[in-house]
Amino acid sequence: DLQFYGDVSLTFYPALGMELGALSLSNAAGFGSEPMLKVNKVSVSVDVASIIAFSPEIDQFILDGLEVKLRKNKKGVTNWDDLVKPESPQSTGSESTSAQSSSSDEPMKISGAFGGLNITNAQMSWIDAQAGAEYQVKNLTLTTGRITPDAPFDLQMQVAVESKDEIKANIDLNAQVQYLFDKAQLNMSDLALNIAAVGEQLPLGKIKVGVTTKSIALNPQRRSISLKGLVLMLDDARLTGEVNVSDYAQPALSFKLASDKLDVDALLGTPPVQPGAATEPEGAEAPQAPEEDVQISLPMELLRTIGIDGQLAVKQLKIQNLFLNDINLGVSAIKGIVNLDPLKMNLYDGSFSGQIQIDARSELPKYSVNKNLQSVQIGKLLTDFLGEDRISGALNANIAITTSGEWLSKLKKNSNGNIKLAFKDGALAGLNIRHSIAKVSARLKGQSAPSEEARKTDFSALELSGEIKAGVFSSNDLKLQTPFMRVGGEGQADLNENTVDYLVKAKLVGTSKGQDSGEAGDFAGLLIPVRISGPFATPKIDVQYDEMLSAKARQKAAEAKAKLKALLESQKDEIAKQKAALQQRINDEKAKLDEAKRLKIENEKQAIKEKAEEAKKKLLDKLFN
Repeated sequence: DLQFYGDVSLTFYPALGMELGALSLSNAAGFGSEPMLKVNKVSVSVDVASIIAFSPEIDQFILDGLEVKLRKNKKGVTNWDDLVKPESPQSTGSESTSAQSSSSDEPMKISGAFGGLNITNAQMSWIDAQAGAEYQVKNLTLTTGRITPDAPFDLQMQVAVESKDEIKANIDLNAQVQYLFDKAQLNMSDLALNIAAVGEQLPLGKIKVGVTTKSIALNPQRRSISLKGLVLMLDDARLTGEVNVSDYAQPALSFKLASDKLDVDALLGTPPVQPGAATEPEGAEAPQAPEEDVQISLPMELLRTIGIDGQLAVKQLKIQNLFLNDINLGVSAIKGIVNLDPLKMNLYDGSFSGQIQIDARSELPKYSVNKNLQSVQIGKLLTDFLGEDRISGALNANIAITTSGEWLSKLKKNSNGNIKLAFKDGALAGLNIRHSIAKVSARLKGQSAPSEEARKTDFSALELSGEIKAGVFSSNDLKLQTPFMRVGGEGQADLNENTVDYLVKAKLVGTSKGQDSGEAGDFAGLLIPVRISGPFATPKIDVQYDEMLSAKARQKAAEAKAKLKALLESQKDEIAKQKAALQQRINDEKAKLDEAKRLKIENEKQAIKEKAEEAKKKLLDKLFN
């Protein structure tokens, strides 16, 4: 029912027109007694002289106090369905479809001139009970200059837009508009759009948006829009470039944007990270509050239909309290596959390169992540991101992970892949392996525990690689090198529970004191087992006392055995030496006896010979004398 509440005023000269008072249009059945549409004043007129000259010029169309209430119930029925003529069966034929398509593509033809629009104090609300959505347009004021074919006209608009618990924005728009009727194209130049208080009802703070562009080209036939010379202001952040959108039904988006400095934290109201307390007493177990699950909801239907080809370059970016530089991001989306490639940046004295793929073709999104980090000072990064540096040093890393889901807990549980990490010249904060070993050494000696000034383990190199399956990282090749210790180990880190269970075996390579941890030289050379377990934030360090005693006993036994063996070896050598000396004496005595015997025989032979000669001489003397 259309009801009029005031007189209808007619004018005949110099303008032919009428002015209506308040009127209202009742709502459809089942949507309450409030009217669907009401207005305080409507006025429209045509210049009589322009009619006589066959070039009619409509004066301003004035609309004041318009209020529109659009509704959809839980069954999906809207309160304007009864106003829409249902499609006749004949219209489903190919000829009708072709004719409708042809007529819809015809550009709008307007001859003459139009004085413009003057809409004031308009309100509109849209409540979708089926989707649980609610939107409101408040205090809309829209005015235009005189509109003539193929000539630009001024457009000004102020409006407040709200949605339930999502958006609250004040929009101020100024532009010059030109509709090229023969080309069915709308051009807007010198566009200035200002939006204030975006996200006021969310924990995002207030964002002021400003948009200026040299030109906007809208082509209804091609269903495309192109923005050239775009300048987008988000508070103090500035993005420049161009954006093109074609085919609104199945949009294809291309863009090329750049920014010198972009502070996402300031835009979203992200609070600065407070410095963490990384100096709790060793072994202390802080109560762990259950981790709150987070939903990462993506517009899946949009990702399946939209096509994207874009580039984003940012010289300086701050996000989640991290400082990134020289970012180069390529974005593409085709049939539900979204690729962020290339993704390059410089951060914390190092560099990052990688690719991220989102597969939105299934019910739940699937992610594939490949990352490569080179010489990143991880301690500085963690301090900015978490407020504390549990580990420091120059990090080289290769990470390849796949996962799926829209909740953080599911993303962790469904993660699979490989990780390889290598740190140089850094430290593990919150634990001092040498000090833990020194405490056990003091306990064995009945001494008081040594003092500890720093709860950290310095290292010259740390290498670790492993595999993630169902959110659990497993590794068996830990290598840690310090000036006084070599460490290897194996174990697991459960990303689902945020806990670690790792058994390291430390081998002391010196007896000097290190890191004010006390003397631990009694265990030099031993493989000392140390179990690190518990929450990531406060792991417990447990030196395996019984195993240490067993290792020490085995070391003592090995040392005693070695000493006995050395003693036996030394005694064996002495016996051999004495035996050799005795044999030499025996040989010498035998040689002496043999020489004496030989000399005796020689002497006896000589004596016999001499006696024989003497006897021979006596015999000859007797014969000749």
